[in-house]
Amino acid sequence: MTRIKVCGLCDGRDLDLALSSGVDAVGFVVEIAGSRHRLSAEEAASLIVSVPVFVQSVAVIQPSSVHDALSLAELTGADVLQVQGSLGHLEMAALRSQVSAKVIAAVDPAYPQATDFASCADALLVDTLHAGMLGGSGRVHDWQASARLARQIPIPLILAGGLNVGNVAAAVRAVRPYAVDVSSGVEQDGRKDPKLVREFVEAVRPCR
Repeated sequence: MTRIKVCGLCDGRDLDLALSSGVDAVGFVVEIAGSRHRLSAEEAASLIVSVPVFVQSVAVIQPSSVHDALSLAELTGADVLQVQGSLGHLEMAALRSQVSAKVIAAVDPAYPQATDFASCADALLVDTLHAGMLGGSGRVHDWQASARLARQIPIPLILAGGLNVGNVAAAVRAVRPYAVDVSSGVEQDGRKDPKLVREFVEAVRPCR
């Protein structure tokens, strides 16, 4: 069953529409400079406290160090930390050993050492590398590279990068991911759109 995460939630309205659509996880971009979805740790925490028990809250972070990541974990209280490529696999292992939250490593599926992170994370999230930034571009990457990576690792693979209502079913068939992750693909004029969120969930359900 393919799970669904809606990321880049910015306020209570966004959270309510994601939850009412039946998603499995909700993501909050925490203290990442340059992101239009950026929240402070305190803002994220105020939303995370309202996430119901059977839905996972995910703090998307880009920490400069393990200490920074630990601080964000404590401040937000998120169930899951999604680290956006800023820590090496040894630092990820150190982080994972010190937090109760699950840890997701975001990687470029074409990165030769991507499999190294499988030993130090609870899941890998594959996203598009564009202009030196991992994620946030709304661009699709090579799904076949993601499918190969999924076969090589013993942990769940989460597919992100340019997913939307029109392509997510094909993406799930091509990659067979544990979960899919969407943000800008369910937005209209820079805001989460209730209709697009519902349609995205409905597009994934037959593939689940």
